Amino acid sequence: MASEEEVTRVKDRHSLKLLDQPGVSGVGVEQDDTGGFVLTIHLDTDDPDVRKRLPNQIDGYPVKFVHSGPFYKLPAKSKE
Repeated sequence: MASEEEVTRVKDRHSLKLLDQPGVSGVGVEQDDTGGFVLTIHLDTDDPDVRKRLPNQIDGYPVKFVHSGPFYKLPAKSKE
């Protein structure tokens, strides 16, 4: 079972390359149903061709895919 630190190192090494892929809107680390940690790739599309171009494992760690849509940066809150 992978630790959060192990998977975070994998995320740090591969995030930029993954985020350059069409359809990828985010990369994170999440716990799976067994309590282990997995690399999570968030997709902004449900196009099966996008999913086919991405790996099921990276550096031997499993990848989970989530169709979350695009992420948007929220405006900063004013400090009034």
